[in-house]
Amino acid sequence: MDDDGIKVDPLAVGLTRPAMRWGVPYPALMLNLMASVEALVWTRNLLWVLICVPIHGICYLVCLKDPRSFELLVLWLRTKANGLFATLGYWSASSYSPLALRRRIRFVQRWRLQRRLKQENKHANP
Repeated sequence: MDDDGIKVDPLAVGLTRPAMRWGVPYPALMLNLMASVEALVWTRNLLWVLICVPIHGICYLVCLKDPRSFELLVLWLRTKANGLFATLGYWSASSYSPLALRRRIRFVQRWRLQRRLKQENKHANP
């Protein structure tokens, strides 16, 4: 067996790229078109369809560097953002505890109530 080094199998970038139309992945294009049509329906003004042009341009510029940027955004929304927004108002940070949020909130509320009752008992019985 000849061990001249690491054998490299080149992978064509075109095989790993997402399906794109006019330089933008299909999910981003569909989201753009749905938002534009929604604006058209709400305002009943045909000029609102033109809003899809600058949105498409922004999506195109985002995809110039990494064609999978929208997939990464969706992945972030499904993982990090879900935990971040679910606990941000309560903890002021994202939490990765395996406990359900409802159980943690009940536990903390019970703990605060017990602490407050202890303080009230101290003040009532000096």
